Amino acid sequence: MHISLEQRGLRSAAIASASLLPAWTGRLITLARRRLAGSSNETRLSAAMDISPTAVFLHDAVRDDSGRLTGFRFNYLNSAAERLIGHPRAYLKGKLVTEVHPASDLPLYQRVLDSNEPTLVERECSLPGRPKTVLRMHLSPLPNGLLLTCEDITAERRLARSLAFNKSLVTSTTSSILVLELDGSISSLNPAAEYMLGYTQPDLVGKSITLLHDPIELLERSRQLSSYFEREISPDSNVLFARPQAGLHEAGEWTWICRNGVRIPVQLTINPVHDEDGVIIAFMGTSFDLTDRKQTDQYIYHIAHHDPLTGLAGRTLLREQIQLAAERSERTHALFSVLMVDLDHFKRVNDSLGHETGDMVLREVAFRLRDSVRKSDTVARFSGDQFVILLDGVSGRIEAEAIAHKVTEAFARPIHVGGQQVILTASIGLSMYPESASPEELLKHADIALHHGKTTGRNGLAVFTPELGRLLHDRLRLESALRTALERHELFLVYQPQISLSTHRLVGVEALLRWRSPEFGLVMPNTFIPLAEETGLIVAIGAWCLECACQEIAALQRQVGNTISVAVNLSPSQLHEEHFLETVERALTVSGLIPSSLEVEITERLLMSDSEESLQIVERVQSLGVTTAIDDFGTGFSNMSYITRFKVDRLKIDRSFVSRCLSDANSLAVTTAIIALAHSLNMEVIAEGVESVEQAVMLRALECDSAQGYLFAHPLTLPEITSYSRSMHDFDENTEAPGLWMYRTPASPGPVTFDA
Repeated sequence: MHISLEQRGLRSAAIASASLLPAWTGRLITLARRRLAGSSNETRLSAAMDISPTAVFLHDAVRDDSGRLTGFRFNYLNSAAERLIGHPRAYLKGKLVTEVHPASDLPLYQRVLDSNEPTLVERECSLPGRPKTVLRMHLSPLPNGLLLTCEDITAERRLARSLAFNKSLVTSTTSSILVLELDGSISSLNPAAEYMLGYTQPDLVGKSITLLHDPIELLERSRQLSSYFEREISPDSNVLFARPQAGLHEAGEWTWICRNGVRIPVQLTINPVHDEDGVIIAFMGTSFDLTDRKQTDQYIYHIAHHDPLTGLAGRTLLREQIQLAAERSERTHALFSVLMVDLDHFKRVNDSLGHETGDMVLREVAFRLRDSVRKSDTVARFSGDQFVILLDGVSGRIEAEAIAHKVTEAFARPIHVGGQQVILTASIGLSMYPESASPEELLKHADIALHHGKTTGRNGLAVFTPELGRLLHDRLRLESALRTALERHELFLVYQPQISLSTHRLVGVEALLRWRSPEFGLVMPNTFIPLAEETGLIVAIGAWCLECACQEIAALQRQVGNTISVAVNLSPSQLHEEHFLETVERALTVSGLIPSSLEVEITERLLMSDSEESLQIVERVQSLGVTTAIDDFGTGFSNMSYITRFKVDRLKIDRSFVSRCLSDANSLAVTTAIIALAHSLNMEVIAEGVESVEQAVMLRALECDSAQGYLFAHPLTLPEITSYSRSMHDFDENTEAPGLWMYRTPASPGPVTFDA
């Protein structure tokens, strides 16, 4: 016969309670009657009653002159009663019960006397120094009183409630629970287990738990456990019980076989059940069906490892496949290759046809790439318009190049989407393993080859070579040196003067970054700034530039008494850095520079790429009192409507328009339009790259506000710009020829003059 654990507990408690009370009660009634009858051996009677584990009270009935019952007095109580009630018997003897316990159940006592029948009741009561206590009370009538025996059953009731709660919990829980005997047979299972497995209670009770398990799985686990415990563990229920019996946690993933033959993954935890002596008497198995979780995990894995737009592998999956290919190559010496494919000028597709059409084009490209390679190859979308193909198991470079040319041919046919015909070409960089020492280098080498191919002409294949590797090595050396350049004080600023075209005065400077490296010499920004952007160093470098420029120009203002401003270029990474505004505030506070003397320059392309966020940043910068300018204005001329949303203070005309404005009518028209647009929006205009007097004259005629360029001065160091500022100030004070523009340059101590 199989009984559940909760049935075992309740039965034990019931037996313990029921076996004590009747036996003692009969004996106690006899003793009580003798005591009331005035037995001469009262001491022996008291001693006999004192050995009772049950609390015993003898109450005398109290009646008035008419014989009506008015209450009860304490006549006797044994030691167990003293402990229960919390008062010594000497204190209680002769006292009315209601004096000690006003809430005593006198009507109950009255009914027992009137009926002359013993009564068994349970009461919850409050006793001195105890929490709420549940008593089982046996009341027996005596000739002129009452025998009351009390047993504290609080723990029993608590156990019963706990068992009832546990039974309800086991029944209602969605977890599958099985109670297992020591031999592995199933003693009981809850409804959740029945539902999950398709079996009913009668189907499984008495059957071995191994009925649900995959035999091959049991055999494999038995081998593992036998090795762990260094003894034979048979491939049956012992596989489940070995660890709990050894005091170890047992939880793992198993395959269970349902009644209909369907195999499901479950998470099974086995816990031992102990008796009061700590001996294991059974096991309880709790299991969860992992089917939904597995499907969710597979879905999440797919989403995390595949590109949602094209369905191709993503970066993570690509790296995993490359790592696996490298491990196979180590074992079998097989070769494999990586192709990095970049769509030439794909941005034009998005700009002209829209991103929705661009996405359709990318999906078609993905299809063509998959169709161009072997089924064993992995095609991944690496970034926006960049793809990587892993050619696993090629015979050598010749085969890899042949597949790469086939990929190139996939773009020979136009792509038709949304009624539009799109013609694309692709540049490809190729690298081989094990020529590249690691999977990570394989991708870097393919990227180096790709960019090398783009610089020498697009729509072609470039193969990584050791020479390109040396270029990479030089780049890494430069990156390593750049990482320490800031702390070694190798960076410094130079300043290019900005001249008012109406007053001829120095009105500001642009701070330009330079790097004097002990290893590489003077490194220009176009060499190391892109590297700083790529490595993330630009944020720290940009913050330093901002602080240094504010400090040096504040000092310059104090020396020459001129409130010239300083313009500082901001990189996209710096502008969107979380603490950018704090950096600006700190630079102004520490230097003492007034906010209006600082101008931050933001490129037009940055504003157009993320206009909403950029607009918020510009507004926050302006709220500090700092002026703002759009650098290289006009280079993003395809859409200038955004300029009305950005209330910047100044536009900077790109040098490409200034250099051609005297020879090209279109450039002159654009320059004229920019100046007119800026003034209509209450913005100032500055032209950069002014190198001739003729350009300066023309810009003044177009009412351009200020200019900078080699005509006025090359970029100057701080001492040079200090001297330059003083000489300009002195010259402005002494000039009496408003029809002349005169400027000093470092190369010529005298003024450069020309007629306005």
